[in-house]
Amino acid sequence: MLEKSLGAIADGVAEGRKAFGNMIKYIMNTISANLGNMFTLAVGSLFLPFIPLLPSQILLTNLLSDAPLLTIATDNLDEEGLPTPKKWNISLIAKFALFFGLISSIFDFFTISSLIYLLNAGPELFRTAWFIESVLSEILVTFSIRTRRKFYKSRPSNLLIAASIIMGSLTLAIVYSPLGLFLGFVEFPLWFLGLIFGILGGYFFLVEGLKHLFFSRYGV
Repeated sequence: MLEKSLGAIADGVAEGRKAFGNMIKYIMNTISANLGNMFTLAVGSLFLPFIPLLPSQILLTNLLSDAPLLTIATDNLDEEGLPTPKKWNISLIAKFALFFGLISSIFDFFTISSLIYLLNAGPELFRTAWFIESVLSEILVTFSIRTRRKFYKSRPSNLLIAASIIMGSLTLAIVYSPLGLFLGFVEFPLWFLGLIFGILGGYFFLVEGLKHLFFSRYGV
């Protein structure tokens, strides 16, 4: 504001549009993830004979998955988001949350089915796998829905990448550490960890593909 240059005004406008764009990314990601989790837990509670996650595990899930999202404030904004001002589009946000929240629930139910029918998981094993899938899926899908481009054509900020790697690694480290036992987690076969990663990969690329269809129809 103290610079004697009109260029400073242009830079300020660009920073404002970047902040607004990153705020929309956070809102879309958070609302769609929470809606999907809420729907999954509501339906799952009808047939599961135990609580899917303990209160302490839910809090830890939110902490680990939200930490990388906080770095969205530092994320890069695609060039097409800068030339013109944007405005709130509540209808688009609601459609996005419903659409991608349901996709999240579909893969959640696939994970639940795998736990029950493939691994015959009891409460502790179920919660452990559910914890890992919940945290990693929310972290991973951020790299798709943060941009309308193909994910590899939009560079995330270094802080977002670093925070995602750290929190993802910490998620697995907690499960296999003494702290995991204190929190009610148990170790499980590595082959099933591979199955979870396969589910996460399928989830990511389905979201990536449907994202383009969604924005081509509803995006402005």
